[in-house]
Formats: sequence, C-alpha cells, structure tokens
Amino acid sequence: MYRFYINNITNDYHYSELARVFLADDEFEVIGIRLPGGRLPLRDCSFIINREGSEDRDEIKREFYRLLSGLTGRDPGWGTLTGVRPLKLAYEMLRESGSVSGMEKFLADRYLVSEGKISLLREIVEYQQSVLEGDPSSRAGLYIGIPFCPTRCEYCAFASNVATEDEIAAYFDNLLREICYTGRLAAQHGTILESIYIGGGTPTTLKADQLEVLINAVSEAFRTDPSGIEFTIEAGRPDTITPDKLSVMKTLGIGRISINPQSMKDETLRRIGRDHTAEDIRSGYRLASEYDFDVINADLIAGLPGENENDFRATLEEILSLGANNITVHTLSVKRGSRLREHDPEYYRRDTDKVSAMVSFARERLREAGFVPYYIYRQKHQMGALENVGYCRPGKHSIYNIRIMEEKQTIIALGAGGIGKVYYPEEDRLERVANVSNYKVYNERFDEILERKNNYYK
Repeated sequence: MYRFYINNITNDYHYSELARVFLADDEFEVIGIRLPGGRLPLRDCSFIINREGSEDRDEIKREFYRLLSGLTGRDPGWGTLTGVRPLKLAYEMLRESGSVSGMEKFLADRYLVSEGKISLLREIVEYQQSVLEGDPSSRAGLYIGIPFCPTRCEYCAFASNVATEDEIAAYFDNLLREICYTGRLAAQHGTILESIYIGGGTPTTLKADQLEVLINAVSEAFRTDPSGIEFTIEAGRPDTITPDKLSVMKTLGIGRISINPQSMKDETLRRIGRDHTAEDIRSGYRLASEYDFDVINADLIAGLPGENENDFRATLEEILSLGANNITVHTLSVKRGSRLREHDPEYYRRDTDKVSAMVSFARERLREAGFVPYYIYRQKHQMGALENVGYCRPGKHSIYNIRIMEEKQTIIALGAGGIGKVYYPEEDRLERVANVSNYKVYNERFDEILERKNNYYK
C-alpha cells in the first residue's frame, strides 16, 4: 500500500479523490500531517507531498498528480480536476481571464488539463456562446420523474423500478397532484419555464392515455404550450414505444424524444439486463421517424461489459444511419447502488485504453457526420476517468442539459427521484430541494413532498 503524507492540510478529501483516479481504495492512504522542519522517517512506498508547506491546494494537487502519474505510468487527460462539471470551471476561467486563450492557459497551467480535453471544452464553450441568449436565471427548468422501467439495467443506480400497473397508477395520481400544486405556486410567483423534461426511469412505461393526461396536466398547471417550449420526453426503452404513445406526444406538441439503445449488440443487451433486442431499437426508430419529431436523442455507452472497439463503432454507425440527431456518448460509470458495483466494483479500472479509444472514435466520427459537442459532465468511478459528452447537429442541442450543468438556473423537480435546485443569482448560489427517491416512500410521505415545494419560493 502507498502512504501519501501531505504536509499542511486539514482535510484529505480532495487529495484522496485525486488518488482514486490512479489507485484503488485499498492501494493507498492519504494522511494529513504537520511536518517538524519538513522531515519524516519514511518506509517503502511512502511519500511526502508539500514539504515546503504551501497553502495553495492547486499547487499541492499538481505535485501530487505528478507523483501519482510517475508511480502508475498514467496521465489522465483531466489533470487534477475531479469534479463533475469541468465546463463550469472553464467558464469561470474565461470570465477571470477575459479570453478563450486565457481560459486555456489557466486549465493547462493550474490544473494540468491535456490539450485534447482543453480543445473539447473550447468547442463546447464556442457552441454554447453561439446559441444561448439571455439570462438563464430569468427562467426555470422543469423536471418530472417517472421512476419505472420494464427491467433494471446492470449499471443503473437511478430511481427506476419494475412495478405493477396498480403501483404505477397510485404513483401517477400523486404526481398529478404535485404538478397541480407546484403549477399554482409557479403562477403566483410569476415563474416562466424555459424547458420541460420528463425523464426516469422510462416515461413511456406509462400507457398512452396516462401520457396524454400527464402532458395536459403540465400544460395547464404551468400555463405553457408544449409546441412553444423545449419539451422532452424520454422514450428510452424501445419495448415501451407504441404508435398510440408517439401519436399522443406528437399531437400534443412534444418536439423531442429519446430512444436510448446504449448498444446495438444483442449479447450486450442481454448481459446488461435489457429485455429487448437490437431489432426492437431499429423498429422504434423507424416508427418514430413516421411522426417527424424535431429531435430524437440517443444515449450510447462506451465500456459496456464484453464489448470491444468494433462493437462500439458498429453501434454508433447504426445509430447515425437510423437518424438520431442528438447523441450523448457516455463512458460507463460503476455507480454505488448498481448491480455492476455489487458484482465487480473495480470493473471501471480495467480496459481503460480500450474505452478511451471508443470515446476518441466517437468524437472524430460525429464531427465527420456534422455533429458538434454541446455539453459535458463527469461522474465518479467512470472508466478511464473520462467523461460524458452530448453531441448534436447544429441547432438540435438540449437547453435543459446545458442548464443542468451550467448551474445558473432554478430547476423545479417533481416526482420520485427528482432533485431540484433553487438558484440565487445575487449570491451565485444553489440550494437543493430533493424529493425522496423511492416511489413507495413518495406515496407514503406525499403531504411532506408537497410541503417541500414551498422551498422553491422561500
């Protein structure tokens, strides 16, 4: 085991997070110390960082990063950054320096970010600046969670459940009450929505008549026309897509849906717990194309168990041919609460070069196909310490996705698993307003859930 003694620190959190990029939890220990004269007897595999006693965290992390890189032979492209929102930091650097070149220099010098990752951030910044207008804090986003799926995926840690029709109906009734209650609050306080996103889970687990009631309830409660706002409904599982559901969404003005294959390899779909085939995905896309939605999003995952580079390439090529115009390339994250984490908690540390090649291929192939990167985020326990990137054909971006990562807008979240955030622009501060994640607890504590909605307007 490595022991890293870091001089002149009071909290080891940030340094332990950096060490986890390179080493498993049982391979290292970070120990904060106060060195007498900068000296300490060391055993094998023990190191002292920050002998001079600097109080600059970034300076200490740079020294630590270089040591870790030398010990492991790895040089992760994100340098000393371990947070989930690298673009938010890039914008802070842009404002501080006053120029894109200044932003790039800050990222390289202060955080040791690689040229490739800086280039990716620059592309996203330039695209967002070309399409976004106005003050994001003047409007709000609305998220509604439908926490049900036909089956649970091996890698999933979201609030998604396999439930009976009666359980779904009971949840749905309470969700409608929450929508009406929150809509009244929003009207009283003059809240104007910029985007609406119905996610999950799989919202198209609902029946067609339930989707119709839901869309109409949102429209009435928040006094908005679905055709006049960015309104997205995830139809992630192709085995939940039917003509009557698509017809309801299109007729009521929904312009954006997601059909998320993750992979087009049948063996992989079985392995990760999906109860459908690649042909079902093709059928879903062909059916959706008949309804002429403005945006069809697809989510792909690099690093799924058993897949090689050719499998990932084949999936991306087929999704392009099926007509998706907004594609998010995720790098597999082994999340706490997922079955994959239970079965193989160190999975994310293996085959990282292979997964990096998948992600690099996606970036080049999508650029070649006319897509641009428009948002980015990272997760813990992500293979190769990589990232998730949303690509779109110009103009087909998701404002909701951008705002979530930007963190300068209030997001009202309804339903089980929803985590809302109130933005206070004067303080540049967010305050969480969380619902419970379990749909049964949501039903049991529903009066409390309603009361929490008042926290958006304290």
